Amino acid sequence: MIQPGVIGAVAGPGRESTLKPRTRADVAAAVETPAFVVDERVVLEALKSADRLRGLCGCRVLYALKPLACPFVLDLMRPWVDGFAASSVFEARLARSVLGDAGSVQVTTPGFRPAEVAELGRLCNHVAFNSLSQLRRLAPALGDPGKVGLRVNPGLSLVDDERYNPCRPHSKLGVPVATLRRQLTRDPSLLDGFRGLHFHSNCDADDFEPLLRTVRLLEGRLGRWLHRLEWINLGGGYPLSPAAGPGPLVEAVDLLRSKYGLEVFIEPGAAFVREAGYLVAEVIDMFRSGGKTVAVLDTTVNHAPEVYEYQFEPDVLGHDDDADYEYLLAGSSCLAGDVMGEYGFHEPLRVGSRVVLPDLGAYALVKAHMFNGINLPTVYSVTEAGRLVLRRRFTYDDFLSRAGGHVDEAV
Repeated sequence: MIQPGVIGAVAGPGRESTLKPRTRADVAAAVETPAFVVDERVVLEALKSADRLRGLCGCRVLYALKPLACPFVLDLMRPWVDGFAASSVFEARLARSVLGDAGSVQVTTPGFRPAEVAELGRLCNHVAFNSLSQLRRLAPALGDPGKVGLRVNPGLSLVDDERYNPCRPHSKLGVPVATLRRQLTRDPSLLDGFRGLHFHSNCDADDFEPLLRTVRLLEGRLGRWLHRLEWINLGGGYPLSPAAGPGPLVEAVDLLRSKYGLEVFIEPGAAFVREAGYLVAEVIDMFRSGGKTVAVLDTTVNHAPEVYEYQFEPDVLGHDDDADYEYLLAGSSCLAGDVMGEYGFHEPLRVGSRVVLPDLGAYALVKAHMFNGINLPTVYSVTEAGRLVLRRRFTYDDFLSRAGGHVDEAV
């Protein structure tokens, strides 16, 4: 059982504390709750794996900001990646502010706003439009075809769950490859307006074999035009672990580089950060309901919205299906479905016990919100040296400003 420790041991925002916790349980005992903790050591291991892949195949590696966009994480990544991949003008601004003049920023989104295209052109090395309509209407504002790319949809479904499947029927994500082939056959001058392709067709893959299949499919459909392009972004959704086997990635990148002279990018996102982030909560109430013991936490699915959106049970540190003490872990919002799931522990929980939900580094903090006025988790990191750092504490002023109020109106 994890008991709370001395919160005052952690210094103010941005300062390393004297605390050097050895385990996640140690961290959980020391932080304010709810807390979102990023272990920078885990991120660094993922960065080193990506660097090895880059060395093996000669591709360029971008970090896609969408899973976790904390500036201190991006600062950590900067020496290890070739740049960042953005999905909006705000992400592009953040990426460029971290990189300065060095490094590549690429952006693609289904929803480019015309008023933002010129700014994106200043911030980004490459802008990949999502449709032929966007390409025709918006690309001229960039003034340089070398900056312009087009997102293509290979139409190869690799994901069973349609909520995550970029190649689902009637997908909004990219120009169907058959449509692009027809357009280029009719009018090869279309290629005068762009120099790159982007695709993203997978999610949480176990290896790179599906990526090689996708590249071969694209070559079969578009090979006669690829030599007129300069770059291609293969997207993300693939692992960084050496155990995944880099052979198919090496083959795919070599095909595109050696045969067509393309500069090849990949943009992992979640693979860099998922295992690095975890949520720490405290039990604030316990009671019996319908034969089960409910343990109410001071966190909520507000803080990891995909738990509710996609109805999965997050992992909990110390959970064992065969343990004697069983609890229904619930969040503290008024939403009846604000429930993490049923978990077993070898020691009983009590009010004040700390609970750790690991592997929430991706798509948790970036989606977290303040429904019911419940505060966002305080953000911490564990540095490479193992020290605990308070990065951000949210306040009523943050809640007020998100609701359209002004701090000087606060009661």
